[in-house]
Amino acid sequence: MKAGRVLLTLIWVFGLAAPAPAAIEFFGTARVLPTYYHNFDFDDDTSDRAIINEGGFVKGEHIRAELRLGWLAKGDKWSVKMITEADVILQKDTADRSFYVGSDKYDNPNTGGEFGIERVELLYKFLPQLELQTGWDIRALDIKTGGLLFGDDHPFIGFRGQLAEKTRYELLYLPIQNMSSITTDPFESDEINDWRVYSLKLNQKVGNFDLSPFYAYSDNDNREAKVHYFGFETLGKMGIFKPSFEVVFADGEFDYGKDISSMAAFAGLELELNKAFNPYVAFRYTKGDDDAADDKVKGWVGITDIGRFTPLMGMDGGILSEDFGQSYGATLYSYSPERAPLKTGLPVDSYGGISNGGRGNNPGQRLLAVGARGDLSDWIDKFSYKTQVFFIWYDQTDNLNNKKNPGKKVDRYAGTTFDLQLSYALNEHFNVGYIFGIFQPGSGLKDQFGNDPAITNCLALTWTY
Repeated sequence: MKAGRVLLTLIWVFGLAAPAPAAIEFFGTARVLPTYYHNFDFDDDTSDRAIINEGGFVKGEHIRAELRLGWLAKGDKWSVKMITEADVILQKDTADRSFYVGSDKYDNPNTGGEFGIERVELLYKFLPQLELQTGWDIRALDIKTGGLLFGDDHPFIGFRGQLAEKTRYELLYLPIQNMSSITTDPFESDEINDWRVYSLKLNQKVGNFDLSPFYAYSDNDNREAKVHYFGFETLGKMGIFKPSFEVVFADGEFDYGKDISSMAAFAGLELELNKAFNPYVAFRYTKGDDDAADDKVKGWVGITDIGRFTPLMGMDGGILSEDFGQSYGATLYSYSPERAPLKTGLPVDSYGGISNGGRGNNPGQRLLAVGARGDLSDWIDKFSYKTQVFFIWYDQTDNLNNKKNPGKKVDRYAGTTFDLQLSYALNEHFNVGYIFGIFQPGSGLKDQFGNDPAITNCLALTWTY
């Protein structure tokens, strides 16, 4: 009996000395998005080609589901966050998550078997000035302004911290692509497919403004390109005025001798007039290439254009942020025409972009945006909106093919887009949203493709828990 009491006492003492188990918070979202795409080639007389979205290759009417379950554990100096996700097009194969004998699912099966950890963030703070961070959560250099250079959930490892009361930094290493060629021995050293990015960003608070210089070095062995990016962004507030600005320069070279020299810029101004109506105007510029045959590559290509998720011009599901790679050249998430089809026979000098497919010979962009957003809950409880119009010009058109009038340059006016986004929250756990978008081709797109508008309709049903 005495031995038993001693044992219980030891268990109690060591139990008090042991660290308490971390509390784990579970959270998640379930989004179901009935969607309709039409005419992304701007030609009613041809059958629509499949385009890619987060769920896979699709065309016409379809239903995409984005299903997420996450958990967070944290202590005084550390935290672990993981989010699992299945992002699929709803059909029999995705529901059953199975293949059948003799079936051909191509390279993008849309079967739902890709369910896994979508995002990870692991943090440990040694000092206020030194916090270790790694995983593959969202990291960005300029997502708060124009999103011209980088924002994505690529793998990363690095440090961040508070250098002074109003001064912060973030240092990152991003192994965006790191693999062995399937045609070589995987156990041998092979850097041909590698793409690594090194970045540093500072943030200085001055009054109501954030001033942020940043630098990124893109060592893109896969494209035989090395590029230095030098940028600066600022945003803040002066009374009812909320200005934002960004400029980025690219300087580099290809291993085969061509020089890379380009730039991009963004400026925006939003007015906080009242809860129901906050108008904005913005301008986005990416330099275009005027001669694909020379040894100067001038077309802007960022690491990942993230225009879709920027606060002012961004809209998740807006028509320009869908996949227009077959025509205008802006791919999923991107606003820039970095994959615009070029004249037959011209060299294609790629050095970045989403999936490393951005072409340095692209025509560039001049985009004027006018829009407004607001909360209409004074009239309809929990109802909000955002609407915007984009007027889009190419910066250069020398490398584009004029099919309508062969031998003549393509007109610079690419077209006009209109988006309307509505959101109604029935309660904190269920939201109904709707997006309508139309891309009316201008003379520049009509010279290359067709006269017919592209359209998207999307209903978003979102459960949050």
